Amino acid sequence: MRGMALLLMLLLASCSYDETTKETGHKGKARINPFLAAERFLEEYDYEVVSKPGWPELDGDMSMAVFPASAITAKAYVNDLDDWVYYGGHAVILLDGGESHLNDWNGYGFADTYNLDEFSEAFLEWTDDAGFEFDSFESDSDGRDTKDPTESIVSGGEEYEVFMEAYLQPLNQEGERVMIESRSFGEGRVTFVAEARPFRNRWIGEHDHAELLLAIAESSPYHGSIAFVRNVSLSFWSLLWERAWPAVVALILLVVFWLWKSLPRSGPLDSHESVSDLRAYDHHLEALGDFHWRLDRAQGLLRPLREGILERAQRLALATGNRETDVFELIAERAGVSRERVERAMTYERPKDAGAFTRLIADLQAIHLSIP
Repeated sequence: MRGMALLLMLLLASCSYDETTKETGHKGKARINPFLAAERFLEEYDYEVVSKPGWPELDGDMSMAVFPASAITAKAYVNDLDDWVYYGGHAVILLDGGESHLNDWNGYGFADTYNLDEFSEAFLEWTDDAGFEFDSFESDSDGRDTKDPTESIVSGGEEYEVFMEAYLQPLNQEGERVMIESRSFGEGRVTFVAEARPFRNRWIGEHDHAELLLAIAESSPYHGSIAFVRNVSLSFWSLLWERAWPAVVALILLVVFWLWKSLPRSGPLDSHESVSDLRAYDHHLEALGDFHWRLDRAQGLLRPLREGILERAQRLALATGNRETDVFELIAERAGVSRERVERAMTYERPKDAGAFTRLIADLQAIHLSIP
């Protein structure tokens, strides 16, 4: 036995081993949120940051929202985004690498997005209508230097050194491929970023990535909270409501009627209704407004008002010697609002919801009171 033990010790003494270290990435919140470091960096500059799964509540308190382009999938999202940006929001859209499921150490693909076919039809229609263009290429001979993906980017008149590598890039107004393209849209702003890498946890501390993010946030037309959008998808119930809402409404009404018919009551129904309730003016007004909204989104009421405003504006132009002036520009000067808002108030036919309709009516009221 002693001989076996001695032989085993000699064999073990002759063995060698190599020690290696493997990076596995972040843990905890940083593992599921690739923009956690960016959020905390912006919070240090007194920005309120909103970060939760799902589509954000785009309202006047939010100044900027960062979206992966792949998350803008539904027409309802596009309409919501378009309306919010038009009235002063700042949408930062990441063309590649903005998804939260990608791992910065294992699975993050450099330049995964090669063409526009990977994006939704609703998103592409919106960018086309807004005048944004993109270009993609797959070979290194087409202008991409793979040896040094670090380059200088000019944004807002300042130069930033960033590390980006993207096959799909936005085009600037001169038709040149750029990594970042930012333009005004209505009263807001839209910024396309070719690749999300500079703002993700692993790389935001390198080069001038953090300074670039802060500059983009400061370029927002208004100051407010900032949202990082992740894990956006339509649920089964959302999809059912979007595709088959008449059947869902009919089913709900059927269930409500069955409950009303079947549930026990504490006493007999009181069929008496006071004369004042039957003849109340606000009841008639509410019913009339509901009828016009369901009929044609109140176009029957808006049309005469718009025609009257246009006729008075033309008479005002003749009286002031501005016959050749753009009538919408003249109305904008009188009402103290932008020409884009005047044009939308005078031409926009089908507001998407009551909130948009209220803003449109407010602009029409201001225009109506400003023209003699």
